[in-house]
Parts: sequence; C-alpha cells; structure tokens
Amino acid sequence: MLTNNLNASKWVQRVVVLSLLLLFFTIPHTLEDFATGEPENAGVPAPLLAFVVSTIIFVQAIGLYWLGQGQRRGLVAHIGIGLFWPLASGFAQLPTILAATNYRSGAISVLYVVGIIIVGVLMLISAGIAVKNS
Repeated sequence: MLTNNLNASKWVQRVVVLSLLLLFFTIPHTLEDFATGEPENAGVPAPLLAFVVSTIIFVQAIGLYWLGQGQRRGLVAHIGIGLFWPLASGFAQLPTILAATNYRSGAISVLYVVGIIIVGVLMLISAGIAVKNS
C-alpha cells in the first residue's frame, strides 16, 4: 500500500493525470498508424502490433486501477509504460519525422509523437519520484 505521505500523494496524482494525457496521445496515434498502413510498411503483422498495443494499454489501465486502490505496483506499471512509449515512439517515428518534409497528416501527427515522448518521460519521472517517496 502507498503511504499517506502528502508528498507521495501529489506525485501519484501527477502520474494519474499524465497517464490519462498519455492515452490522449497514444490512442489516436496508434489508430493513425493502422489507418496509414504503418505496420505493413515496417514489416510487422498488424495483428501482432494490435496485440502488443492492446497489452500495453491494458497494463496502463490496470496500473491506474492499482493506483486507485493505493497499491505501489500501479506506480511500477507506470514506470514501465513511461519507459516503453517514449522509446517505442521515438525509435519508430522520430527518424521519419526528421527526414520527411511532410509527415502523415502534418502538425497534428507530429504533435501525437512529441506528446507521447514528452508526457511519457514526465510520467516515468513522476512515477519514479512517487515510488521513492512512498
């Protein structure tokens, strides 16, 4: 159980808000990936990528549930998610964004990727601090 430490509680609240914000960026970006045929272009079977993405979103959702229950493992789940999304998005998308003059749907598509990276890193840091303070 997470302690009732006020400092840890503030960090847990930040993790929850950042987790929800991360969903705001990851879900439409993932839908855009499938709509533009990115799995096939990268040589990844779409069903496999769909399974991986749904598993990651499930872990994030169960992590939110655990945080609501006051369980420390919710923070650990969010550390993993905060590490996974920025790395996966950064390695898969940043080279294309930096090399292309026009990336997919333009600024909104770039915003999804940048949002995933920034929010994911902030969530990773916040969850790490919350674990340390709990």
